[in-house]
Amino acid sequence: MERILIRAGVAPWAEYNALDVITDKIIGNNTGNLLFANSITRLVATADSRVDFISDLMLVKKRITAQEINENYDRLILPMANAFREDFARKCLKHWTALIRQLTIPVTVAGIGIQLPYEPHLEQPREFDGAARDFIAAVLDHSASVGVRGQITYDYLKGLGFSQIDVTGCPSLALNGPGLPLREKQPLTPESKLCFTGSVSNPPDFKKFAVRCTERFPNTYFVPQFIDDLRLMYLGIPHPDTADSRVLHPTNLDHPVFVEDKARFFINLPSMFAFNREMDFNYGTRIHGAIGNILCGVPSLLFPTDARIRELAEYHNIPAIPASAVTPDTDLAALYDQTDFRQVNNGHAERFWHLIDFLNENGIKTIYDDRTGTPARSLYDEKTAATSYAQPVHSMLVRPPEEIARRVDTAVRLQRKEIEDDSRLATQLRDSQRKVTQLQERNKKQAAQIQALKDERKALKTELKAT
Repeated sequence: MERILIRAGVAPWAEYNALDVITDKIIGNNTGNLLFANSITRLVATADSRVDFISDLMLVKKRITAQEINENYDRLILPMANAFREDFARKCLKHWTALIRQLTIPVTVAGIGIQLPYEPHLEQPREFDGAARDFIAAVLDHSASVGVRGQITYDYLKGLGFSQIDVTGCPSLALNGPGLPLREKQPLTPESKLCFTGSVSNPPDFKKFAVRCTERFPNTYFVPQFIDDLRLMYLGIPHPDTADSRVLHPTNLDHPVFVEDKARFFINLPSMFAFNREMDFNYGTRIHGAIGNILCGVPSLLFPTDARIRELAEYHNIPAIPASAVTPDTDLAALYDQTDFRQVNNGHAERFWHLIDFLNENGIKTIYDDRTGTPARSLYDEKTAATSYAQPVHSMLVRPPEEIARRVDTAVRLQRKEIEDDSRLATQLRDSQRKVTQLQERNKKQAAQIQALKDERKALKTELKAT
């Protein structure tokens, strides 16, 4: 039996609720993380395997050691996303590098990518270049190659001097095998059910465009992906006040999408897919919002805002238009009519088998290794079928008054704890800064003493020469 450890915030068959997601950060900061972790797990969880999971938080908090991994597992698989970015490089990537350097088992990375503006200008040095170089070097000491999201990340890593790089796209689209469902495109009408995915950082003109689309198609549902949105919908905690949040985004419960119960937040894939199958059309800026609908056969139009989304759309043939090309007057219905949503199916089977080849070349068995397209027995399918999953999160405003009161009380206690934690962190930071200052002062004194000794020795030598 092969013992596999996979990077994921939570097991795909774990049972948890919205409050767990908020307080324990079990799916990270973005529900898109669920898709690629679930997909990789389904592919590699063969009947003769044992699968466990390691999260970024477990790693950073040192809840597991390299020795424990070496002793208890035969390989480590890291499904990743836009890991080459400043905050992740600083907070997590360096910890993964340090861990991998201590491992004696194979390590495989799939779907890693870079976060840059839509026009990436790869010739410019980045603050995270060193962290990226160290991480890839450590991984390649334990694997045959590294799987990246698209051509932009491929070119970036080539520029850092690496050659064992393979474009495998995002594993998410491989969740259900070499085929994709495709629903026949129907005319859009005011009664059509639309799903809109976006974020607080969308360009202002795109936000205005989305507002106009909702006015034209009133049966539109807003499907956010970030934990700040879940905090708002489930507990009523407003978004942090930023320049982005002040411009046309649902950041308070008085927004119409919450008042009219036209927003849904998904904390697991089964509830997400059940909802998506009821939609007629999906559009927005979130790549995994698009992928989640494509996996259900829903026509989807993506509006990339940066290079990480752009390269995935290009590799997977997802219908896409740059978000920067949208104006408040852009006609969504015209774009829908002009788009051939079948294009995502073109080449999908080839891309799927390329991912399987990549995994096989790195020594990983999958449920599709017989090449028939029909999966072998999967632990993932068996375990998820036996799991009771939480329903989608609606706006708190549609809940009974007594439940709203309980959630408000929970929100108050949570925010009080966060303030106390921030205060403790600030105290620890001040203590650390004071110790650093003391150490610097001590070093200055020692340096002065050393220099005085050097001067005294020099003077003594001069005196001896004179005698």
